[in-house]
Amino acid sequence: MNHNKTKDSDMLLGLHTYSLYLHGIGQTWAGFKLPWERRLTTFELFDLGIELGLDGFHIDDGVLENLDPVFVKEVGASAKEKNLYLEYNMSMDLGNIDTGIQHDLKDGLNTALDLGADVIKVGMDLARPSPRTGSEFDPRVMPYFEETIKRFKAVAPMAEEYNIRFALENHCDTFSKEILWILKEVDHPFVGACIDTVNAWHMGENPMQAIENIAPVAFTNHFRDNRIEFRRDGFQVTGVATGDGDIDMNKAYELIKTYSPTNRINIETDMGISLEDKATALRLELETIKKCINYCRNTLNIGNDR
Repeated sequence: MNHNKTKDSDMLLGLHTYSLYLHGIGQTWAGFKLPWERRLTTFELFDLGIELGLDGFHIDDGVLENLDPVFVKEVGASAKEKNLYLEYNMSMDLGNIDTGIQHDLKDGLNTALDLGADVIKVGMDLARPSPRTGSEFDPRVMPYFEETIKRFKAVAPMAEEYNIRFALENHCDTFSKEILWILKEVDHPFVGACIDTVNAWHMGENPMQAIENIAPVAFTNHFRDNRIEFRRDGFQVTGVATGDGDIDMNKAYELIKTYSPTNRINIETDMGISLEDKATALRLELETIKKCINYCRNTLNIGNDR
């Protein structure tokens, strides 16, 4: 991986598979249930990626039909044949909440090795107590951070042996300074961060400040945009295509490109599309992804002159 000053032409463009959750490709969480059957196989997903001009996928268990090592190796071989990079997305089970499929870090490493993935994004899935805003290092969450540090320290040598990097996400349950503190305590070159460009909002934190804080230690990212819509009774944060919202995506990209030890941008969308009409929902999900790709290629010039 490049370690800073990445050129636009060197930057690769991928897709976080959660962006296709209406197609059944993406780990469901927060109690969401898809009202129809899965629309794509893993191998059809790769064909779609080629059709869309993507360079790779940030992939979770919602994509993989099963975790049998033989099958996972077939998936990895297919991605390699198509020249698609793969990153693996997982969550730990800290005995707190279960928002999806969770794994032991060693199990995650073995799955990533079979996939041929060189990065594993890790979420802590914390049930953050209220109040959130201004509650960095709340004593009620510190035991979970300490357990996370213990687990990463135990498995970091295995990650180095496999040449696979862990990336701890600033999910919608963690402040950027908490991520940095955890990484400082682990103190291993194969344990870094994953930037989600929106998630800081869930903590009442300035997303741009969070991106700036985490970028120097971030091995991967979720490149996502949202819009704030003000209402009489407050406001609503709504998913939009990259570049259509209230995150300065140009600045976010510049921070990642300049300071983050990665040469990949992973688009993520979460549009909240109505499920009343299946055909319309599936069409809108794909159209949004295509719009994001167009923005990244032609406005941000990611890989556009390769």
